[in-house]
Amino acid sequence: MSFVDDDKEYYYRRAESELEMAQRTENPEAVKAHYTLAGYYLDKVYNDDAAAIVASGEAAINTTPPAASLS
Repeated sequence: MSFVDDDKEYYYRRAESELEMAQRTENPEAVKAHYTLAGYYLDKVYNDDAAAIVASGEAAINTTPPAASLS
């Protein structure tokens, strides 16, 4: 398992833990905090790949040489 896979597994476990804590607590503010943290952890698991793909696509777009000037 790679370092990135280890990170994703960690973030996934943390998200599950936060969701469990949100379901067990009775304090509305604590519930909201646990769900918010779970969302952040799930973003780390699922959106880092999407962000990397977008960033590499943007890099490819931004490295295209400009069109020649017709001056």
